[in-house]
Amino acid sequence: MFAHRYRYGFMLLLGVYSYLNTLYVEALTNYRIDAPEWVVAASITAIVVLVWESNRLLEAAVPTLRRRLPVSVHPLIVQFLGSLPLVLLTVTALIWSVATFYLAFTPDGLRLPLKLSLVFGFRVNLFLQTVNAVYFLLRQFRQAQLEAAELKKVSVQAQLQLLKAQINPHFLFNNFNVLSSLVDKDPKIAQEFIQQLASVYRYVLDQNNKELVTLGEEMQFLRSYGYLLNKRFNGGLRINFDVPDSYLHYYIVPVALQMVFENAIKHNVNSHSRPLHIRVTVDDSPSIIVVNNIQPKADVEPSTRVGLANIRQRYQFITKRTIHILRTEDTFRVILPLLPLPD
Repeated sequence: MFAHRYRYGFMLLLGVYSYLNTLYVEALTNYRIDAPEWVVAASITAIVVLVWESNRLLEAAVPTLRRRLPVSVHPLIVQFLGSLPLVLLTVTALIWSVATFYLAFTPDGLRLPLKLSLVFGFRVNLFLQTVNAVYFLLRQFRQAQLEAAELKKVSVQAQLQLLKAQINPHFLFNNFNVLSSLVDKDPKIAQEFIQQLASVYRYVLDQNNKELVTLGEEMQFLRSYGYLLNKRFNGGLRINFDVPDSYLHYYIVPVALQMVFENAIKHNVNSHSRPLHIRVTVDDSPSIIVVNNIQPKADVEPSTRVGLANIRQRYQFITKRTIHILRTEDTFRVILPLLPLPD
């Protein structure tokens, strides 16, 4: 607030308003202040300017000061406590200079004007700190609203992308082809295939409005999705899950792992002679890691990175932790943070 582009106009209005209040209560007469009215008006306005500008400079330094303080200390507290010595020093210096060098007050004659000026300076500071707190909280509230709206938009985009990928004719055609061959060869496996396919669609619909799901739920969905992929590629895809049960209570953004799988399959050859290996594991950070070997397709379409970018955006709105993508000569690794129980 203190750096507002119209701050000098606000300072002038506050100075004039304060001076008019001084005249209304006849402060100069009641306290027997022997000073020209224009000096009093200028001093009041100067105090307002000094208090405001010292707070503006302090506001710019608050982020640096907070690095040396516990995280729990609110920036508004740092701003308020830091402003007190600044008000004391600037107001004292101003009144002492004016009273001593211009008005030629004696030390005894300086005492009362200095007290009144300090009281006025601290009251102006308290008023400005209150307005700044309201401004700060309203700005945070507005920012939270914007982030919530953006997160909702990104989540909807993710769900639409997922539904498009899974309900489009290619996806249905591929799975129905697999199902058709299974019905003739092994009806029992065909029945299992239908159950897993239904489980995939049920999960997508159930998680449509959720920002986070447990890793246990996501892994159950991923196993069903992996089952469909294994039947479809018939030995061209090798999936290894190495996730201890102790990690299943953590949270993850919905369908994130499925998007990572899609990305790996889209850009790499997977055949019986050259199988694509995908390994899912965890680390102590805690994070879940998806690693695949790199064997790029010759005719793959250019990557838009929409899927991975979408995952990154959704994490940014939920946590300060972010996803990491590491590529070596032989492997492609995506690391997704696992989150504790949300509030």
